This record gives sequence, C-alpha cells and structure tokens, in this order.
Amino acid sequence: MCPFFKHCAKVRNLVVGICALAIWNCGGDASSGKPEEPIEASMANVMLQMNYVESPLIDSLVLDGFGADTIHLVGNPDAPFFDMDLFPSDHWVFEAKLYANGSLMQTGEIVAKLEAGTKVDLQIQLHALAGFVYVEIPLGFGNPAGIAAGSLLLDDGTDSFSYPMEIVGTTAIFKSDALALNKEYSIELSLQDSSGTTIYNMESSFFLDETTPVPQLQIKSLRSKVSFEITPATIVNKEIELTLPAIKRVPKASDIIISEFLVNPAKSDSTAFDFIELYNGTNDTLDLNNCLIGKTTSVKESAIIEAMVLPPRQLLVLGNDTNPNTPEEYKHTEGFPAFAKSNGASIASIVLQCNNALIDSISYAKTDSLSVAIPILSTSATMTKSSQLNIEYYENRIDGSFWCLGTPTPGTLSFCNE
Repeated sequence: MCPFFKHCAKVRNLVVGICALAIWNCGGDASSGKPEEPIEASMANVMLQMNYVESPLIDSLVLDGFGADTIHLVGNPDAPFFDMDLFPSDHWVFEAKLYANGSLMQTGEIVAKLEAGTKVDLQIQLHALAGFVYVEIPLGFGNPAGIAAGSLLLDDGTDSFSYPMEIVGTTAIFKSDALALNKEYSIELSLQDSSGTTIYNMESSFFLDETTPVPQLQIKSLRSKVSFEITPATIVNKEIELTLPAIKRVPKASDIIISEFLVNPAKSDSTAFDFIELYNGTNDTLDLNNCLIGKTTSVKESAIIEAMVLPPRQLLVLGNDTNPNTPEEYKHTEGFPAFAKSNGASIASIVLQCNNALIDSISYAKTDSLSVAIPILSTSATMTKSSQLNIEYYENRIDGSFWCLGTPTPGTLSFCNE
C-alpha cells in the first residue's frame, strides 16, 4: 500500500563528477607533503546515484551495467545509491529503470570510462516514460459518508480506460495503469453508496507530459453541494489528494483511538520517554476541551488534556510532563499519570474520556503474560519499544494480536516501522 499523501520534489540536474584518487586530492585541502603514490589496483570503485521523480506505488529501482562485465542490481528507491568495484573499461554503459504500479515509468542512462585504481562518482537523471493517476480518499472511522463503490474513467480521445475503487482499511483508492505522455485526458470520478446511488461525481481534463503534472483534485464539501477544482501540482505522477473539509464537534465513542503507547521506557536509554499517541480517525475536527487521559475512569487517576482541537486523520502525542526527556511539544497535560508497568500477569489500562463519556480504552500486559491483552515490554527490558496498533484493524484494537512491539514513533502513524 502506498504511503498516504506523499509529497514530491523536483530532482536536481544531471551532474557527473569523476574523482581519480591517483591524480587529484578530492578529500579536502591539498597536502603539503610528498605527492601520493599511484594506487595499484585492478578494479575501479564506482559510486552511482539515481535521481528520479518520486512516484506513488514504487516497485523497484533497477540498475544494469554493460562494459568489461555485465551487472544487474535491484536497489531501494528510498536509498538510490550503488557502490561497486568494477573492471576497468573505456566504455561502461549504466542504465537505470524505475518501476511503479507494475510498469516501467522512468529510465536514464550514462556512459563512463573506468580506470584501475580510481574512484568514480556518477549520477543518472531518470526521465518519465509514462504517468498514472493515483487517488486516495480517506473514509474516516465507520465510513460516515457511506461510500461503497466508485469508478475512475479516463479518455485520451482515442481510447477509454475504466478503473474500479478499492477500499483498504479506512481509505478508498483509485489507481490507473501506465498512461502515455503528451496527451490530453478527460477524467470522470464518481462515488456510490451501497444502494448504487451516486454520492459524488466530477468531470474535468488535464494534459500529461514529462513536465506538466496530473491535476490536484479536491472535494470541497461532504455534507452539501459537491464541487471540484483543478490546480497545478509540481511533479509528474504526483499523488492526487482529495481534501475533505470537516465540521468541528465534540468526540463520540471510538472517534479518537489510542494508536501507540510507551509506559515503560528503558532506564538505560537517556532519550526515552513515556507517551500515549491518539489518532482522530474521523473526517471531522474534534474539540478536546473537557477530555481526560488516565489509568481508569476515575478523575483522581487521570490528567486533563489541555484545550485544543484535533484535525481529521491527525495524531496527538501526550507525553509525561515530569519526564525531562519528553519533548516540549508533547507536554499537553499536567500531572501525567504514572501508568502501571504491568509486572507479572496483571493487566493495566489506559482510558480516554471526554465530557464524562468513554471515548477509548485499552488493556495491556507483559509480553510473557497469559492474559489476552496488548503486549508491552517487561520492566527488565534494556531496549525501549512501544506498543503499536495496525490502524487498518482499528475495530479489533482490544485484541493484542493486532498490536506489535517496535521502535517508538510518536507522532507518526506506523506499525512497527513497516
């Protein structure tokens, strides 16, 4: 699944720098001593970086090399670097390919001469071969708009393409196949409820080429008249985000859920701090005035959350205000409760309530407990790990099997860094 609402940036221009260690001093100030002796080696070290336009649904980044040898490498698009020792040749050809959404989307090529005993730094600029439309629509907890199906229709004047809607967790997704560049496309997107009645419908057009992006689609209203606007984006293959403006109201049960928590930070970690992460899974802005976080529903065992609002699909981290390691931006309570460490097989709780109504609560226990509860690390742990919810299964959050233990990520909706 594609990461939500990813923002892209323009890549830099192609730069090819060759640094031969036996001839130039490329590491800093020139040495005042004797000249360096030539390096005796039968290989050349090549550091190659690919610059590409970031796209949603990236599959892989592939590098092929042809020269004194043949290489085929598959890299990580998040770290598009290759460090290789290659046989010297007057004519090495490096070809890079980026696959996204199951298709070849971008390519690039560079030719270089490699000499023995040299270190060569190369960069390949990739260029788009095709584009595609990708739309994410956050449905919110419980899908209050009742969206059950949808379709995305594209037409380039010669051919027509239709793509169905998929629902993944609390998000509806549309994704096209690879689209040819240098064409004008008409687009129609419609959403239906369970009875087949159309809830939303939009029609527009956009021109797709290597420098002109796909349109930015925005839903202007959820509860009344629906309108769309087309605004220029900044990058080819940019994700299309449908923004759902929301009303402001007080939270109801299960509107806000506990998505991550750490109640037993390792004493050996000087940066660790205990915290509770809350997630607003609705499409509304929720008023947190008169909200409490505590060990039980008792006010005496709870702390008042400072008056604020929590926007739709946003996170709020409540940190221990008495722990010196807690960042200031997480200190939203006074007198953060000392949540139980849950030694042995005992079960402890975290309770969120607003306006005297229960919003969310969870029970947790040690990982070696036989109780059916959310796992936490034992007090003897030397490595800090937090308990994290797989948000796609928020309705099953009282079941510990839908949680895991991973590196703490307060303020980031994650599931054990996956």
